[in-house]
Amino acid sequence: MGTTENISLMEPMLPPEGKRELEDLALDLATKASGLASQLPPAVRRSIGDLVRSMNCYYSNLIEGHDTHPRDIDRALSHADYSADPQKRALQHEAVAHIEVQRLIDHRKDLQADTTSVAYLLWLHCEFCSRLPEEMLWVQNPDTGERLHLVPGE
Repeated sequence: MGTTENISLMEPMLPPEGKRELEDLALDLATKASGLASQLPPAVRRSIGDLVRSMNCYYSNLIEGHDTHPRDIDRALSHADYSADPQKRALQHEAVAHIEVQRLIDHRKDLQADTTSVAYLLWLHCEFCSRLPEEMLWVQNPDTGERLHLVPGE
């Protein structure tokens, strides 16, 4: 059985009331980034987007304990070069699913709904899980050992 950490260890999670410096900096950064992006040729913007999606996938999965080397992610993105090792191959499939769904969102081919709505979360779950191989759609309850099948979008 895992340990439970006190959520207060993550505090402070919000800037203090009445302090707008972070909001102002964030707005300034977004404005400058948009200005820079508008000056780049479309091919460069697409290439940067692909690179950032891959980088975000690598670090996001690493935080989750899923260490898939960027080189292995790139190989899997070609859909031609998956590892012979089943565990590495599963992580490659997970990375490809992550990047493909993020690309849908970035290109506004997502559900176009409130990202906190149940409909959007079900769409996200369906899009991600439907890209995974069947063997990755099973989870095990750590307390009972019961294996449960994940159904994309449910």
